This record gives sequence, C-alpha cells and structure tokens, in this order.
Amino acid sequence: MRRRKTLLAGAGLLCAGLLYGYVLIPLGLRLPCLFRQVTGLRCPGCGVTDLCLGLLHGRFIPGYNWGLVAAAPWIPGLLWAEKHRPGAARVLAWVLAALLLAWGVLRNLWGI
Repeated sequence: MRRRKTLLAGAGLLCAGLLYGYVLIPLGLRLPCLFRQVTGLRCPGCGVTDLCLGLLHGRFIPGYNWGLVAAAPWIPGLLWAEKHRPGAARVLAWVLAALLLAWGVLRNLWGI
C-alpha cells in the first residue's frame, strides 16, 4: 500500500512537471524564485527548471544549475543509507546540504 502511494505521488509530480514545462512555460507563466526577488541573488536551486527542460531537449548549455547535476549521483546513496545506515545518511545529508550551500555562494560570487 505504501509503495502504491509513493508511485502515485511520483506520477502526480511527473505529470505536474510536464504540464509546467510543456504548457505553462511556453505560455509565459513561470514560478518566480522568491529568494532572488528579495535578495537579487541566485539561490542554490535557481536554474533547475531550465536545466531539466534543456536536458529533456538534449541541450547541454552552460549557465544552468550544474551544482545539482553534480549532487544528483549522491541522492540514491542517501536514500540507500537512510534505510540501511541512518547515521551515515545524516552525515551524507549534511555534506550534500553544505555542498549545495557552497554552490549557491560561489555561483553568485563568480556570476555563474
């Protein structure tokens, strides 16, 4: 039952993402980044939408959020560790959070 709910939630998120990416964005309806609106700086998540859409269309253009691309291979390890080694999962989660925070700072300093 839990697996079915997880799969349904994932399918719902996928459908929402496809609706957003292929219907709403071409119509000019984008979700603004509140952090960027308030501070004028890019948050660690800025550019995720453009990155995902670019990858779906086969475009690998610099300027997207490559910090998340670098962090993505660690996420399955985090999920595995959460189930088998909770202490290690906590450490890995903090390491990923620190890396994404560092990415957020560096991308604003270097203008990427």
